[in-house]
Amino acid sequence: MDRKSISQEYLLLVLDKNGYIPPMRREESNAGLTAACFMDLLLNEIITVDKKRITVACDLPQELAHLTPIYAYLKEKNRSVSRMMTDYAAGIRMKPLITEIGESLAAEGMVSKGEGGLFGTKVIYLSEKDSKEELLDQMKSAAVDKSKITAHDTVLIFLLQKTKNLKQYFSKYEQEQWKAVLKAIKKDPQNKQLSKMIDELNDWIIIILATVLMYI
Repeated sequence: MDRKSISQEYLLLVLDKNGYIPPMRREESNAGLTAACFMDLLLNEIITVDKKRITVACDLPQELAHLTPIYAYLKEKNRSVSRMMTDYAAGIRMKPLITEIGESLAAEGMVSKGEGGLFGTKVIYLSEKDSKEELLDQMKSAAVDKSKITAHDTVLIFLLQKTKNLKQYFSKYEQEQWKAVLKAIKKDPQNKQLSKMIDELNDWIIIILATVLMYI
């Protein structure tokens, strides 16, 4: 399969069989999706970060049009990474973002649309089994080989792990292999920038969850 953005693949894997982000992991998963969108923008050089403040550097390309809600939010004014993460993970901004990403996946045939909510008026997105399994095969292949893994897969797998969404897909042995690969990546001087990004993502998610959970 042609790979999609980190945010698209993350949502595809996080949605449960009923088309929802799992309630028991909602806060963690929302934080992970926000981080995935941020990394899509950063790795594609749509935004820059200086002293933890975000600046929009260029227009949003068509292939990332599903990030329009968060892109428009960032374009309003310079914001800190922590403010962006908290505003999305803990606020009402998440719903339109999920809708945009879900619609982009539906257009690619990677999810099907259904009706949900108490009165069946809510649009839900159901991951297609074949799309999910094909993505998992590619992701697992990358996760066990430091020479093959990309920044894209490193960020995706790390976010799934950090938000408690990886165990449902990786066996205990596969998780140990991934941990070894991640450790090797972080020790490699050639991956200094990627290692720094991973450490910062880890810190941001911890801070966000601590903030969000205070108000639950």
